[in-house]
Parts: sequence; structure tokens; C-alpha cells
Amino acid sequence: MRYKVHIQNKGWTDWVEEGRRAGTSGESLRLEAIIIEGVDSYRAHIQDKDWSGWVKAGEVAGTVGEGKRIEAIEINGKDVNYRVHAENFGWLDWARNGEMAGTTSGGLRVEAIQLIESAEPLSVDDARAGVNIEPKPIPPVEPAKPAGNLSGKIICINPGHGGSDPGACGDLRESDMNLTVAMRLGQLLTERGGNVVYTRTTDVRVPLSDRPAIANVSGADLFISIHHNGANDPNASGTCAICYPGSENGYRLATLCLNGLYNRLGLQQRGLIQRDDSDVTYSDMPAVITEASFASSPADCALFNNGGAELEALGILDGVLAYFG
Repeated sequence: MRYKVHIQNKGWTDWVEEGRRAGTSGESLRLEAIIIEGVDSYRAHIQDKDWSGWVKAGEVAGTVGEGKRIEAIEINGKDVNYRVHAENFGWLDWARNGEMAGTTSGGLRVEAIQLIESAEPLSVDDARAGVNIEPKPIPPVEPAKPAGNLSGKIICINPGHGGSDPGACGDLRESDMNLTVAMRLGQLLTERGGNVVYTRTTDVRVPLSDRPAIANVSGADLFISIHHNGANDPNASGTCAICYPGSENGYRLATLCLNGLYNRLGLQQRGLIQRDDSDVTYSDMPAVITEASFASSPADCALFNNGGAELEALGILDGVLAYFG
């Protein structure tokens, strides 16, 4: 019976006869593979791979060139006793008849092995031949809280149009786009402690005068009305925002949301428009109408369906956080 091992950074050793050590101790080098002659079969427990298949005498158990350690070994053969030198344990007790020698679940390397043929089982004190190391329990990890604190802030979101009023239409209906972004924006704001009020959450038409009224009654700190643009030219594209003329805080909110949309979507920058519009005129708090893209543009609709809606919600969120920052 003889054997040889493949050692980290050293390669294959010469053959050694039974009773002699193959490997190292005190050098912190792993065994990566082994070949044994004069036994029936054997297998190795390999780092990240679990137990290998059984191999016959003279075949390789383990890996070469992958940088993976052998952690334990099992050998079948008449009167074959074997033991291993394991990281952090030293020499473990003798094993035989397919018993495990080494460790599992602890990520510890086998550094050396010794085989002896003996009809009588061998034993060394009370040492164990194989050790199954129970992994340490991993404490639960609290998910990181989203950046930004909107605690105590009330934000009213108006998804424009709805019901019998679909708004601008192309490959998508503006009313549907507005609602999609509004619901996602509301979720993002809520995750950061904000209290969100919606003018609608389904495909219904809310009268124009009721939209700012809902914001006013709720005592909202901000009113965000989400819209999308439309044009006869299907190539028309880009992002703009609307605020009430002379509203300093409305202008600031609209500018911050517009910059957030510019940064997230990267569409043509159509600027900030100051005009008398129901949503921004009759609200008691800073208000903005966002027109992030064109419902009439096939390219803008394709972007919307492929991550653009999420980017739009994030862009408006960036503006709200900057406003309260």
C-alpha cells in the first residue's frame, strides 16, 4: 500500500509507503488531491464541492489547479487504518472501513495523511477521527433603511387624468403611466417615513378642482402632480416641469424634481415652465407638475416599459429628498 498527495504550492509528492506521513504539518498548507494504491476505493470532501465520487485505487480524489482544500477523506479497504492532520486539531484518531477522517462544515484543511495496514483497529487516546463542525448561527441582519428621512412629512400625489380622460395617448395611455409612477413614488416615500395621500389609486377620473382640494384638506407639505406629455410629432421627446408663477418654494421644488428626472432619465431637457395651472394654482403648499416623457413617443414609451417608470419615480424622489434635505 502506498500513496502520494498534491500539496498547495508544492505539487505532487513522491510516493510514500504505509506508515509514513504524506503532506506537511506546521506549514499551513492544504492537501488538494490524493492517489492511493492497495485499497478498494476512497473519496474526498472538497472545499465548496462536498464529497467527491468514489474512485478506485490509483485514481485521483480531490482537485488539481483549482486551489481547493481537502477537508476529510473516507477509505474502503481490508485492514486499512488511516488518520489525518487537520487544521486547528492536529492529528485526529485513526479511522477504518469507510469512516470519515477529517472535518466537515468548518472550512478546515487536511494538511497530512497516514495509512497503516492492521487487522486490529488503531486508536490514540480519546481523539476523534472525524469531526462534523456545526456552523455558528448567523444572527439575522436588519435590512438597511432607505436613505432619507421624511418622518412627519405629508406628500399628496396626484396621478393626472384617469377614467374617461386617458390624457395623451400613443403606445401607452398617459393616465396609466401616471398611475404607475404615482404608486411607485408613494411606496418610495413611505419607505422613508413619509405619509402619502393619493388623489386616486385606480383608473377613475377625479374632477380638476378636487385634486388640489384633497391636498389642502390633508394638510400636505407638498403636492406632486404626475403627468406625461403628448404631441402630434411621434419624435417629440423630453422632460419638463410646471410650477406656479411667483411661488418661491414651488419653483425650488420643481427645479429639484426636474434635475432628478434629468439625471435619472437622460432625456431632452425641456426646462421649467411657470404658468397658471389648476394643480399648482389652487394648492396651499409648494406644488409641481412633472412631465417626465411623452406618451405619444414610441421611444419614450419603450423606455417607460423597460425601467423608465422606476427611474422616473426615483428622479422625483431625489427632488423631494433634496427639498427637505
